[in-house]
Amino acid sequence: MRSLQIRLSVALVAILIAALAFLSVQTANRAEGLLLPEVERKAETVAGSITSLIDRALEVGIPFSDIQGLEPYLSRVLAANPDFQSIGIEDLGGRQLFSVGTRSGAGEQPGVRLPIGAQGAPVAYVSVGLDPAFAQEIVYKLWIDLAIVMVVTALVALELVYISFGAGLYGIIEGVEARLHSLDHEDLRKHPPVNNDSEFGRLANLIDGRLAAVNQRYMALRDSLATSIGAARRNALELVRKRFKLGDNPLTAPLSVVAIRAPLFVFMFAEELTRPFLPIYIQRIATPIPGLSPQLVISLPMVVFLAIVALTQPVLGGLTERFGRRRSLICGAAFGVAGYCASAFAYDILGLALARGLAAIGFALVFVSAQGYVIDSTSTSQRARGMAVFIGAILVAGLCGPPIGGIIADRLGIEAAFLIAACMAGASLLLALICIPEIPGHKPSGPPIRWRDFTATLSSPSLAVLLFCCAMPAKIILVAFCFFLIPLHMEALGQDQAAIGRMLMIYPLIMVMLVPTFASLADKWNARLAFVAGGGLIAGLGSLVVLIDATNVFVLGTMLLFLGIGQAISIAPQSALVGEFGRDTSRPVGDGALYGIFRLVERTGNALGPVIAGFLLGLYGFTVTVVLIGALMAVGSICFGATTSGFRSRKQKPVSQPMGSEPA
Repeated sequence: MRSLQIRLSVALVAILIAALAFLSVQTANRAEGLLLPEVERKAETVAGSITSLIDRALEVGIPFSDIQGLEPYLSRVLAANPDFQSIGIEDLGGRQLFSVGTRSGAGEQPGVRLPIGAQGAPVAYVSVGLDPAFAQEIVYKLWIDLAIVMVVTALVALELVYISFGAGLYGIIEGVEARLHSLDHEDLRKHPPVNNDSEFGRLANLIDGRLAAVNQRYMALRDSLATSIGAARRNALELVRKRFKLGDNPLTAPLSVVAIRAPLFVFMFAEELTRPFLPIYIQRIATPIPGLSPQLVISLPMVVFLAIVALTQPVLGGLTERFGRRRSLICGAAFGVAGYCASAFAYDILGLALARGLAAIGFALVFVSAQGYVIDSTSTSQRARGMAVFIGAILVAGLCGPPIGGIIADRLGIEAAFLIAACMAGASLLLALICIPEIPGHKPSGPPIRWRDFTATLSSPSLAVLLFCCAMPAKIILVAFCFFLIPLHMEALGQDQAAIGRMLMIYPLIMVMLVPTFASLADKWNARLAFVAGGGLIAGLGSLVVLIDATNVFVLGTMLLFLGIGQAISIAPQSALVGEFGRDTSRPVGDGALYGIFRLVERTGNALGPVIAGFLLGLYGFTVTVVLIGALMAVGSICFGATTSGFRSRKQKPVSQPMGSEPA
């Protein structure tokens, strides 16, 4: 990252955080000042309703002492109002006749007290005690939501800065900085041309003109003296060329894949918004299906989405190449808009499954089109940096989407959250129209994956163990925990969607922070196999913490923390091992086909995650389901470590020479 971009990003984020922090303090103080009077007014209303009911009984001639069912009635009122700590009825002397809830000492508990009976001649009093912790909890949650909004805003701002660089005026400024940076490091090679009439554009062209003149003079001098000088002077000229890189090939053009980042990030953000509330929404509208447990029924729309994504992506690669990446991505965003809108208005599980199917087609089209655009727009030497742009957009969306989706669903409702997701998908469509250049499609060079590629890949013992003991269980545990079990379990514990969204933020946060570090260490120590096996063990055995207390949200957070750490350790070495093991197949398999099969197995694991979790949840409950899925991950990792170590030992074992033979 260029220093200009770093400085501008830091300055922008600092200004944003300072402004948001000021607004957050003002908002929290304002909320704290308004909350308690509102709760007191509500307590007066509830107390007035209770006294009216009892007054009506007294008016029809029922003595106060003969009124039946008061205590159960007060219990129901207290249960419906979590901001009340107690409700009681006391006589004129202050003796409690009926009381529900927990009362604090006299004068310590805020609340309201209203008389029962005729005005001026009360027969008893109704008292409603307020819960002092309720207002504190509301303000505490508000602070957490404001902090999340600040973090997400900073991340989105960084995305916008990143997108802005490489395009428009920022791109020209970055081009000037690149030229000055090269000059400072005695690099006199030419740069890709800049076509812009601004002052920065003219400055860049002026520098390019001087560099071209210096290179031309050097080449002319070298050609003119080629036959008239001795070897020592020719060596001196060559040293000058090497030091200042004179006459070398021009510097490569900057990455042109930045155009894909904005529409991709916004679309993925739309899908990530639905993570905290989707299983809860399905649970609300689901109806029983004979022969299936309610938990398995809840998983069905999620399975439809993930199965369509898994099965269509191998086919869509060629289609988007023929149809054009830009037009395919626009079509995908349109499918997403239709899918999210239909999800908001679905009234049964079949309608929701069809709506999620539309969204799945859109998701697969956007994903494959964006990935294909990166491949089309980068050379082999730029491919890794281009894929980093692609993966970065998805990871940041995964980090920002769940907490914001949870807050929106909690404040505005799930249907409104789906409609906002549809608006985001529409924004992705507009960004694709504006940002992505029109490049006509062309005939695909051939099918990306052939049947013989499957045969060669799956007949390799190392690859088969890696795919089915590590890659597939890793996706099963991820989808089962983050997308299905945790949202349903936290909702059953009484947590709101905002809390669920905050919980789901743990996994992507750990991934964003730790994946680059562990990927670098695995390569540096040449320990990819150990990282894959060890990461899988940590992710799987981390699920055992639910045995401590499955109702404690901190325990659930610790479980997701172990899942994130384990997968951050294993995910990058796992991809690298696919290519490494792929060189030992019985028949040559291209990298495209090899990684296509790898992704297909992973996405099959995605689709199986909700089914397995729903089936086990209906049979054994949350704790046992979590432990069993974690055990599946851990056992798969142990099998992978043991078998691949055995394969490597046999491969490295020297072959004994038969007696009497001569060594080659």
